[in-house]
Amino acid sequence: MPVALPAPKRFSIRGKVLLGFGFVLAMVVVIAFIAWKSTQRFLTTAEAVAHSREILETEEKVLRHLMEMESGRRGYLLTGDDRHLRGYEQGQTLLIENFKLLKGLIADDPRQLERTHKLRELINDSFAKQSAEIDTRRTAGFPAAEAKFSKAESDQATREIYAILMDFEDQERSRLNLRSESTRYIGSATTLVILVGSSITFVALLSAGWMIFRDIAARRRAETALAEQANMLTAIVDTMPDHVYLKDARGRYILDNRAHRRYLGLHGEESVEGKTVHDFFPRDIAALYEADDQYVFKTGAPIRHREEPARPAAPNVEWLATTKMPLRDGTGRIIGLVGVSTDITQRKIDEEKLRVFAAQLERSNAELASFASVASHDLQEPLRKIQAFGDRLRAKCAEQLGEQGLEYLARMDNAALRMQTLIQDLLKLSRVTSRAQPFAACDLARVVGEVLGDLEVRIEQTQATIEVGELPTIDADPLQMRQLFQNLIANALKFQKPGVPPGVRISAEEPVATNHPTPVLQSRDPVCRISVQDNGIGFDPKFAEQIFAVFQRLHTKTEYEGTGIGLAVCRKITDRHGGTIVATSVEGQGAAFIVTLPVKQPSEKKHE
Repeated sequence: MPVALPAPKRFSIRGKVLLGFGFVLAMVVVIAFIAWKSTQRFLTTAEAVAHSREILETEEKVLRHLMEMESGRRGYLLTGDDRHLRGYEQGQTLLIENFKLLKGLIADDPRQLERTHKLRELINDSFAKQSAEIDTRRTAGFPAAEAKFSKAESDQATREIYAILMDFEDQERSRLNLRSESTRYIGSATTLVILVGSSITFVALLSAGWMIFRDIAARRRAETALAEQANMLTAIVDTMPDHVYLKDARGRYILDNRAHRRYLGLHGEESVEGKTVHDFFPRDIAALYEADDQYVFKTGAPIRHREEPARPAAPNVEWLATTKMPLRDGTGRIIGLVGVSTDITQRKIDEEKLRVFAAQLERSNAELASFASVASHDLQEPLRKIQAFGDRLRAKCAEQLGEQGLEYLARMDNAALRMQTLIQDLLKLSRVTSRAQPFAACDLARVVGEVLGDLEVRIEQTQATIEVGELPTIDADPLQMRQLFQNLIANALKFQKPGVPPGVRISAEEPVATNHPTPVLQSRDPVCRISVQDNGIGFDPKFAEQIFAVFQRLHTKTEYEGTGIGLAVCRKITDRHGGTIVATSVEGQGAAFIVTLPVKQPSEKKHE
């Protein structure tokens, strides 16, 4: 007898409804949870994107205000007009405000915070150097300011600030790209969740409708927030005076700011979208711009501060400084570029004026040196005749002249002799440049030894004590080094205290790296500092700079002989070698002359 198998258990309608409802409810709950988490991540990422954009905007303000300071400083140094100084001070104030804001925005990023610490030091250093140049222009006039400006100390600090800001911007843009990619991914995931949820909840529309409305409302809030941020970014970009624009990978404009549209001559609602440089610029300029665009597209390398001609139709704009950065999608593929152009017409005009002025100054100096040399030679012949005829009068007509006539003749001879000394000293000063020898390895110890041999009689007469320390070998003109030390040592012997034998000490420090680059010295190039100290009468410190001027004397010629040109020759020699000479003293306690010279000269100067 066959055994009957039990019939399979069937679900009741109520059970099926409950099972189906439970399944749908579980799916709705799961989908709702996923959508909620996606929305939270989307909002969090959107806030991070906004934060990164705020950081970049603040960094761009810091850079722009730095450029405004640079422009104001240069304008003031060239013109002395306080209106440029007001622009410099305003830029400095805004730069400090935006730097503080930037530091607050990246407080949670150790790498960027480290950059801001270094940036703060460089900015403070730049402020100090620029203030020094401005103070020099204000107190000492344009020549002194130009000399200080030619050292390019503030320009070097500015370039280092630019480099840090560019590194800062690159890292922040990289982070922004990552966050933007994450935002797009989350947006896509959220959209997928909503579509799946809509399909599933269609069966249970009444029970899941509130969840769909919540997701839609959240998405709309996020879209509204993004739209507001986009509008705000557009408004900020439109307020920038620089020309800002975006292009796609085919070189067509996507969007730009108001300043760029004005530059292109567009009005009202006219747009650049879909157009190229060939629609706005002459063929030659358009070809130049297009070549730069293709370089960025093909290499992915940015073009920074490229100076290029402006469109001829643009009023009062002749030159632009343009930066072009590649624009990449989430995969790193270049999809376009971002360009920023700054009007540098006035800067180019100022640079040309400065170049012309420098050329004129160089010609003037050359003419002056030539005149001094020629005049010195031509003036000596009449003086020799005066002295010769004076000697003849004394020899042949002494009795007829009488005592008073001979006294007048003696005064005439003394005046002619002083004039001849002045002319010869002036000739020595002009020969520092006109008869300069090429630089070569020069043993300063040997040079000082030869000088002391020349001054042996004077040293014995004054019972002087000369102490010479170890001196280095440097690249220099040996004849001029000999003249330099002879003048300094002779000065120390001449200005002795009454009744006190002169004591002179010559020493040198170990070569150190320079902290003040010049046209001759690069940063960290080695320099040596040589000191010539004496125990003589000294001088008032307020005359520390005056004593290096031509024919400047602190004593009458009856007290101490000389024309007051020896130290001027020393200053000119150190200037030619790319070095410096300064004097320190306390009146009645001796003086010290500190000579700083490069250890090595550039190869082109060795053969000049």
